Amino acid sequence: MSLQNIDHFVVLMLENRSFDHMFGLRPGVDGIGAAGTFTNKVGHKVFDARGGAPFAIPTKHGLGPIHNFVDRNVQIFGHNPASGAATMSGFAQSYVQALQQDTSGNFNDADVEVVMQSFDNGALPAITALADNFVLCDKWHCEVPGPTHPNRLYMHAGTSAGFVHNVFKRPFDLLTIYELLQRNGQTWATYFFDINDLQNFTRIADHVENFRKFSPRFAQDVETGTLPNYSFIVPRFNSSHHAVANDQHAPHDVRFGDELIADIYETLVANDATWKKCALIITYDEDGGFFDHVVPPEAVSPDGINSPRPDDNFRNTTPPAFAFDRLGIRVPTLIVSPWVGKGVVVNTQLQHTSVLKTVRERFRIAEPLTSREAAATSLAAIFSQATKRTDVPRRLPRASMPMLTAADHHANPGNAFPDELQREMVEGVLRATRASHPEDDDTPPQMPTTQHDASVLINRRMSQHHEWLRRRKMTG
Repeated sequence: MSLQNIDHFVVLMLENRSFDHMFGLRPGVDGIGAAGTFTNKVGHKVFDARGGAPFAIPTKHGLGPIHNFVDRNVQIFGHNPASGAATMSGFAQSYVQALQQDTSGNFNDADVEVVMQSFDNGALPAITALADNFVLCDKWHCEVPGPTHPNRLYMHAGTSAGFVHNVFKRPFDLLTIYELLQRNGQTWATYFFDINDLQNFTRIADHVENFRKFSPRFAQDVETGTLPNYSFIVPRFNSSHHAVANDQHAPHDVRFGDELIADIYETLVANDATWKKCALIITYDEDGGFFDHVVPPEAVSPDGINSPRPDDNFRNTTPPAFAFDRLGIRVPTLIVSPWVGKGVVVNTQLQHTSVLKTVRERFRIAEPLTSREAAATSLAAIFSQATKRTDVPRRLPRASMPMLTAADHHANPGNAFPDELQREMVEGVLRATRASHPEDDDTPPQMPTTQHDASVLINRRMSQHHEWLRRRKMTG
């Protein structure tokens, strides 16, 4: 085992893709196999799991599958609330509901099929090349059968504190992996484009020097040998007029996320001093409502806090009941390092908190974050090479990228209306930066009507807030 050779963990968490959706047609994995092996029915129509997934959701105005907790029950059990055997039979049924909402019924069977489709092997060249050359995990589950934020909370704190829905406006006084690292003499940073969800954690919210814009800081820190012991990379959630969202959240074009993966890998491998001590972990917060055929397993409650919490009021309705006793759906995860094997498929059950368990193990941090994290399987056995591999690619193949339309053209991604997740994230930024913006009392900020404006607002608010925090520290 060569885990002790790793001084730098770099975690990239992308958005909303299931394992079968991304790698279901890859040889040698627990995937969908031949067309027709796995099906979903809506009425009398049978939808097969098969190839041909599009890079972006093609339906006009379609935003992709719905993927909140209630929707997950439909997808996993065929109905809500959850009961009986999990059949993984409700993905098409759930997507029909999403398409009804998004298109007012203006869709056909070909549109519904998208939720059952996998990318053809090699369609996304960068992530495929990493699977060819390093380790792909085909039993990695997200932590909650629910949306983005609960699963990202687990990656930071080993729990979502009893929430099964997005709560970006809420501050959290939770112990995180970042505080544990700090207590034990290790360094950390988060690299982001627009959203920085660590700002929600009150114990570290004023650690401004640890919050770094991905460009140019990530490449600079690698080049100068100052990359922290633990780095968490947050992708771009909002398109600007000149840079497209690369989070891979539907309906976004996944090629931009594949490009980000290639950029990060090539930056790391170009600096041998860093690379030889590095592990890059690429994963997805949750499956996004795309088909996967593997039933989620049981899980340990992280802290005994069930949903709904007494103080939880989700859009003036009672949140769903959940004991956090089962994991979410499989997501694709890659372990990339000169200390792992080439083209290996790991079949061990793993999950997001496996990363936290492994980081603690490497840096000899005895205190677990939660019972869920303590029970997670470590990744240590994956670091199996006795000597550093030298047969790794220096460059990755890249997809042919779509042309970006002019900034004033209606088809420019920056002119798209922010979706529900993006609006929730903007609201979270407004709350997190409220103390540094007293003018909000007289002139409350307005919700942006385009993704470009959301990106501008987020970056401006965060920059001003961080400067305010720096001045407070200096004046003590």
